[in-house]
Amino acid sequence: MAEEIREIVKVLVIFDAGIRPIIFRWRGKVYPVKDVTHSWKSKDGGVQLMHFAVTDGGALYELSYNPSTSCWLLERVEP
Repeated sequence: MAEEIREIVKVLVIFDAGIRPIIFRWRGKVYPVKDVTHSWKSKDGGVQLMHFAVTDGGALYELSYNPSTSCWLLERVEP
């Protein structure tokens, strides 16, 4: 079952015909993104958020990006 986290994280991304997260840091640990399994967009008021379901080969993580603040959140983790 997924655990809701909602914490700010640092994410290293590649900009190439979109955004692709490749590494993120959470609670002092670095997580390599082995695969982006799904991506989608949602709205929070007037701001369009970008969401990415990613895996490090073990767990599934949901990252969200707010382009108006340039802030990344780790939304949830599913071990």
